[in-house]
Amino acid sequence: MTDKINKTRTIFAVFIMVLLMIATRGHSNWLSAFVHLPDFTIPALFIAGIYLRKFWVAFVIILSAVAIDNYAIVHEGVSANCITPAYSVLPLTYYGIFWIGKYISSLKLDTSIIKNALVVITATSTQWLVATSSYYFFTTTYAKTGWVNFPDYVAQWSVAEIPLVLYWMVAITIIFTLNHRYSFIPYFSAQKTS
Repeated sequence: MTDKINKTRTIFAVFIMVLLMIATRGHSNWLSAFVHLPDFTIPALFIAGIYLRKFWVAFVIILSAVAIDNYAIVHEGVSANCITPAYSVLPLTYYGIFWIGKYISSLKLDTSIIKNALVVITATSTQWLVATSSYYFFTTTYAKTGWVNFPDYVAQWSVAEIPLVLYWMVAITIIFTLNHRYSFIPYFSAQKTS
């Protein structure tokens, strides 16, 4: 019975995270008319790695991200500029975030917050750098100049994109800390299971 309850809760948690991804994945939708929130994909993968820990959860989140992008390009007319052969690297970097999440003890303020923050910052920055490098490799800029302009490209876009994920992680950490204390989402109030 407990396994059935846990599976139902996991499915519900994944459903909520996918809804947040749909609302925030950076494409034009009904929510972006009111507020533009940064993409929730990386935070969803951290949560999945830390608390849910199942491969199928990571697979659903990653597949959802690809499906959201595909829908936006095919049906919403969003530019397909970022869809190059490098896009195939993106799901791998997403899985890396999920995998690294397994090494974080929890998303709450406790004695391991410094270690957890360093892991989140390092993993987020590394994921961004790998995805961005692979994308840059397939741009016309690279075709013309090689890696000469890459440092400027990184300097411009890293400060615009990486902090957005970190803002989500700060907000999530506050929510999970309050949840640990007040247990308003009981499924996420305890430490992760092995």
